[in-house]
Amino acid sequence: MLIVSCSKDTNSLKDVPDGAVQYKVNGNLFIIQDSSMSNVEHVMFAKQMQGTAFPRYIFSGRKEPYNFLGFGIESDSLAIGNYTYDSTSYLYRQTNWVLYNGSQSMLYYAGDNLTINITSYSNGFISGDFTAKFTPSNGTRFDYSKRGTTLITEGKFKNIKCIY
Repeated sequence: MLIVSCSKDTNSLKDVPDGAVQYKVNGNLFIIQDSSMSNVEHVMFAKQMQGTAFPRYIFSGRKEPYNFLGFGIESDSLAIGNYTYDSTSYLYRQTNWVLYNGSQSMLYYAGDNLTINITSYSNGFISGDFTAKFTPSNGTRFDYSKRGTTLITEGKFKNIKCIY
């Protein structure tokens, strides 16, 4: 997909390169490339080991020093399609969260949600898009009055390697 614009806005969404994720948190653009774990910037999917109580695929994207995106997809065999989680998905409170510029938010209260759309899964590489509405933390607890105020929009990932 190609997006063309005459705007000089440096916060506009770009075409996602292979092995990368990009998304906006409350309108601020974040891009994480899969450079390497040693370079403190990475993107990957990992299938949790078979035989665990809740088989799932875990997405992890980190760009030091203060940005992280993580989410889990409950599945023993990931398939193309939509996966939606909300605050009733208790196990996903621990898996689905974002750290941006040092501020943490999670899938926590009623109304929070995460939608992941897998558009391609072939030869161990996964592509798709996502959106979320999370609740921010003040570092020690979550403020009910701020529920759902961390908005993750225009999330895309392309050809992310899956580790089995």
